[in-house]
Order: sequence, then C-alpha cells, then structure tokens
Amino acid sequence: MRKLIVLSLLSTACASLPPAAPHAFVPPPSPGTPLQVCWVDTGGLTAPGGYGAGGSTIADTWEVTSAALVIRHPKGDLVLDTGISPHAQEEKRELGAWKRFIFSQTAGRNVPRRNLKDALTALGVTRPKALLLSHVHADHAGGVASLPDVPVWLAAEEKQLIEAELEHPHGVALPAHARALKGRMVPIPFEAEPYANYEARFDVFGDGTVVVVPTFGHTPGSVATFVNMSPTQRFVHVGDLINLRESIERNVGKSWLMRQFTDEDLARTQAEVAKLVQLHARDPELLILPAHDRRAFVELFGADDGEVPPCIGVSPTTPSAK
Repeated sequence: MRKLIVLSLLSTACASLPPAAPHAFVPPPSPGTPLQVCWVDTGGLTAPGGYGAGGSTIADTWEVTSAALVIRHPKGDLVLDTGISPHAQEEKRELGAWKRFIFSQTAGRNVPRRNLKDALTALGVTRPKALLLSHVHADHAGGVASLPDVPVWLAAEEKQLIEAELEHPHGVALPAHARALKGRMVPIPFEAEPYANYEARFDVFGDGTVVVVPTFGHTPGSVATFVNMSPTQRFVHVGDLINLRESIERNVGKSWLMRQFTDEDLARTQAEVAKLVQLHARDPELLILPAHDRRAFVELFGADDGEVPPCIGVSPTTPSAK
C-alpha cells in the first residue's frame, strides 16, 4: 500500500485542474428562518495526507470523518448523509473479492465513533422529515437501515443506480444498504433554475436555507448541498468531490489513488471540482465542506467531545415532522 501512495503522489504532482467553463453567478438570497446544524461523527480514521489530495499536500495527515449532518428547521429535521454503518464489517461480506478489497482500503477502514440513532436521540430528534444522501457509498448511506420508516431523498440518477444494484449487484453500494433503500427512495425534484454557478437547484424548505444542486460524476447522481444559516454563516457540503479543503486553494482534485478507487466517472468528477474552484473564486466567504475532512468539521462545529453532538445556529422552537 505504501507503493500505491507513492504512485498516487507521482501521478498527481502537477495535476492542476483546467478551469471550469465561464458561468454566470447567482448570489444566494439571505435566509430568514432559524436553523441549527449538528455534526454526528459516526466513524473515521487517520491516513497519510497524500491519500487526500493530489500532488504534495499541505496536510501531513488526512483526518477522516464519516459524518451525518442533522439540519433542524421549523418545518422538520433533515439528516444529510447517514455516515458509516456500525455493522459495516459484516455487511461487506456480500461483496465480491475485488470490491471487498476496495472497501477495506476506503470506507472499511473507518473506526466506529457515534451511533447515528443514539445521536439523534441525544439531540431530541424523534423522527426526521427525510434523509438526504449526497450519494450512496457505504460511508454515506450506512445509517439508512437504522431509520427504516423515513423517506430517503436522492437524485433520480442515484435511485436508478440502486435499482440496478438490486437487480445485478456491482458493489457500488453495499447490498444491505441497497435493500434498506428499496421502496423508500424519493427522487429530488430539481428545477431548471440557476443557483450560484449551477444550472439547477432544489430548495428543500422553500426559504433558501437548504439548497441542493446536482454534481454528478463521483457517482451517477451525487449532489452538493448549500446550507445558509445567516448572511455570514454559510457552507456547501460537497460530498466526495474532494477529500481535503486544501484541494480548492491548490486547484487539484483528489489523489490519483482515491479517484481510481472511488469515482465512477473520473473526467466528470474533475470537471465538478473545477466548478468548486470557480465557486470559491466568486464567493470566497462560502465555506466549502468536504464530507470527509474532519479538520474542516472541527473548525465549523468545534470539537466533538461531549455526550451531545456539537451544533451551530439556533434550534427551532417547534420542529415538525410534516
């Protein structure tokens, strides 16, 4: 594996991204609804920095979180990604030999931390309005089975991927997770209306606080989610388009190794990363939050060192599951 890390570094030493195509920028409206967001760190690990981003990384190590975000809004509680399953090592046994190897080098290396269902109880969340998946990889969809009666929102393309996996498993999603998603998937109703530098959007609550955009490539239906808590506190959860936030400043993608292991469409994923670089240039105050960059989560939420997961923002007084 050490040789693979060296190969990854050599392959991406000068791998700067080509610029994204010029695109008009639509500034986000100011949110006017109280919002609280909490970080549930379901698992993680420490890896060499060279795993996380292309070229010579600033970070010596990549501190990984496999996280769920609990977004508390007056219209209901939304869970963005569900982290790694506490039963992941048992669930991987249904995979073929090659996919088991890939899993063991990626999501399967997570050491369990918080249980999602227990974390929701600690936060006082009884039944979320929905689960929203950035994509269906095991370290994002691992908690779906623990909340069996909650609808799961995901892009139509991701729904089609799961339906195909149920018919003919290829290991893009763990079979146990695909079965847990069956009959619960609700396609995200994207509207052809520009948002930031994207062509389509889905305004979850209709008030500009949580807006989902398509970023297809890492998986056929992977998405990014803008969370606008106030004019000065805004972030975009970008799933696995990048692994370390420094990729945006350095204009590089993920390491060669992680691209080969995890991206379904390499070229399209790199084009989406270039759009993130473009977005950062147009909106530098927006925090770009990679799904597995634990340091970025700690910077935003504070350290996770208590019984209740760390939160930011103002909790709505009367959250509803409607």
